[in-house]
Amino acid sequence: MTPTRLQHPEAVVESTTKGWRVDAPLTAAQVRATAPRLDDLPVSWPLACLDADALDHNLATMATACEQAGVLLAPHLKTHMSPPLLQAQLDAGAWGATVATPAQARVALGWGSPGVLLANELVDPADAVDLLRRTAAGSSTLWCYVDSPAGVAVLAEALAAVPAARERFGVLVELGHLQGRTGVRRVDDAVALARAAAEQGLPLRGTSGYEASLTRTTTESDLAAIAGFVTGLRDLAARLVAEDLLPAGVAPVVSVGGSSYLDVVLAVLAQPLEVDGVAHPVQGVVRSGAYLTHDHGMYARTDPWARMTGGPSLRPALDVRAQALSVPEPGLALLGAGKRDVPFDLDLPIPQRVLGPRGERPASGTCFALNDQHLYLRDEAEVAVGELVVLGVSHPCTLFDKWRVLPVLRGDRVVDLVATWF
Repeated sequence: MTPTRLQHPEAVVESTTKGWRVDAPLTAAQVRATAPRLDDLPVSWPLACLDADALDHNLATMATACEQAGVLLAPHLKTHMSPPLLQAQLDAGAWGATVATPAQARVALGWGSPGVLLANELVDPADAVDLLRRTAAGSSTLWCYVDSPAGVAVLAEALAAVPAARERFGVLVELGHLQGRTGVRRVDDAVALARAAAEQGLPLRGTSGYEASLTRTTTESDLAAIAGFVTGLRDLAARLVAEDLLPAGVAPVVSVGGSSYLDVVLAVLAQPLEVDGVAHPVQGVVRSGAYLTHDHGMYARTDPWARMTGGPSLRPALDVRAQALSVPEPGLALLGAGKRDVPFDLDLPIPQRVLGPRGERPASGTCFALNDQHLYLRDEAEVAVGELVVLGVSHPCTLFDKWRVLPVLRGDRVVDLVATWF
């Protein structure tokens, strides 16, 4: 099956694009045609960069894992909001894209993503009608969540206004947990909500939830809690099957996140449902967004691939290169990167390498503070003024929104440019 070709403008670097100092526009097509060295391009520090080899590896690794487990991959677009990166994910076999907001859903539908999973409640009547109209006018499938009677009413009224969308529209009942995010807290209440949704004519497709809101660590009890939550999603799906609330002959959808605890969710999703002694297949859907670039921080710490036998781990594919602006006292360097350039919600950047007149060498310091435009590096090896520090990041989902155009490197050659659409 030929992957969908997304419709979108190509990346263009202009004189106002952060990280570049061009006089005339530089297009992705020009870069692909010549594959120039990064040092030969008019770049200006700091600059976020992608590693093509690591991206290729991560795409293939996740595609293989999902195929072997029999689950669909709907990578979360909110991570990068970049059409070329989503295209690469579709080319590797992804079902479509997960999104978090109506605005992101409009972008994905506008590009022509074959599937769009709005992993959130759609409760604004105008947004609901708008997205259903766009779905009816195109060829994409749209799924969204519901966790309340009010949400059911909004979706039912929108579908009544746009009945042509019914064929490609589906609703997932979201299950949550105490002290968590959205989602019905109890399975019995979720079943009651599903009954109400079916009575109002909504096309139910299955269940969904976000397991990583339970914990951020990987102790044995943490992993057991994740497995228990995913089992609860399966139990809910079994109840919906038992009550004939889902389409006959179609496997119920059970959707999970899958970035930090992929090993656990794949093991649980692989088992068929048993309803009244009859086995029913499950259509698992994994929504991981961070797998594409991985990272040097949070996802490296919770790496599920390290717990999975017989397969490779993901590789960090994203860094930010910042110049040492000042070394005002021994062991302290101030780098030219700040809160507008690097993620800082979970960890500060992690120095990886130093590039300069002395050649490339491993970085030895630790970042310990961050201002709007300065990053503090404690470094007893003393980075010199003007040298570049290649920084690993933690949580790629809060990096891409800080950059409009990122170069994709294979070795020291820039092989593409990717734009973001935040």
